[in-house]
This record gives sequence, structure tokens and C-alpha cells, in this order.
Amino acid sequence: MKKILFLLLFLFALTTAFAQKSFEGEVMYSINIKSNNPNVTTERLTSLVGTVQHYYMKGSNYKSTFNGKASEWQLYLNKKLYFKLSGKDTIYWQDVTSNPDSLYKTELRKNDTTILGYQCDKLTFTCSTGIQVYYFNAQFSVDPNLYHNADYGNWYTYLKNSRSIALKEVFYKKFYTVTLTATSIAPGKLNDTLFQLPEGIPIIENPAK
Repeated sequence: MKKILFLLLFLFALTTAFAQKSFEGEVMYSINIKSNNPNVTTERLTSLVGTVQHYYMKGSNYKSTFNGKASEWQLYLNKKLYFKLSGKDTIYWQDVTSNPDSLYKTELRKNDTTILGYQCDKLTFTCSTGIQVYYFNAQFSVDPNLYHNADYGNWYTYLKNSRSIALKEVFYKKFYTVTLTATSIAPGKLNDTLFQLPEGIPIIENPAK
């Protein structure tokens, strides 16, 4: 159960990033998760992960928060993903330069659907861990060079193929299926302090990587 939760949190945090001259502001996503594990109910996963995700983005850094019971926040800095779990007095970090997943097939379909009024292309990855589907619009551009070697979750590969943020993602995994859909996009200047690690809290490597 703990390993599934860690994988979910990493998955949500690694779906979106922006270049220095790209979008700055907040994107809100709705989260819909379904359990494929008979030992873990959909209600349990929803309670842990939540139903809403906020992404705060500026340059090559981003921070995310959820309304679930498991995670307080996640912060991407310098090829590491930092996160704090609710009720824990420790910050964990994950190295995103390694990727245990294997990508078998890539498919791109132009003008597949419309999200928030934006016509979106559909990018599908068939992987050893399941199927990843992304919907994006080129108006929200990303410079993939800022995330070179940030390979965890096939993130850098996604950025190279789309050069855009995802307005919707669907992940079909062995133990769960999760859909994240953008419900609002709010451009605006963000304070650099939003992307700083708090002081006075121990930081250790993620033991469940």
C-alpha cells in the first residue's frame, strides 16, 4: 500500500513543468482515481490522494499540493523531487534522473479533443508499467532542455514529444487508473519563496523508491 501511494504521488508531481519564459502561475486539476486492486478500495485511494491538485509554476521549478490526507506538498528543484507527507516531521527526496520504466511505443493524434476551450493533441505512451495518455495544447509551451535527464515517469520523453504542459493525463496502471483534468489556468507572477525548502526539517532520500 505504501509503495502504491509513493508511486501515485510521484506520478502526479511529474506530469507538468515550464521553461523560464513560459507560463507562470497556477493550474488546478481535478483528480479521479479508480482502484484495480481488490485489497484497496477506490474510496481509500481517493481519501489519501484527494480530488484536487494545485500546481504552482515558475521557470524550471514547480510546487504541488493536494486536498487528500497523504501529502502536504511536493517541490521540484535541481533534478530532485521533494515531498512532505502529512503527519511526518521529515522531508523526503526522489532522484528523477533514473527511470525504471521502459517505453515501447509512442502515438500522436492531432486535434483529438478540447479542454478548457483549447484544442488538444493526444500523446500515448505504451510502457512496461502501463499506458500513459496526455492531452496538450502548444500554446502552453515548455523548453524540454531545462529538464534534460529528468527521466522518472518518462517525464523528459513527454516534454521532448509535446513541448507543452498537459491539460489532461490518464494513467492506466496495474493497481489503479487515474485521470487528471485541468479545471482552471491562472497566469500570474509567483514569489520565489514559494519554491524554497523550509528550514529546520530533516531531509532524507525516499526509502520507498
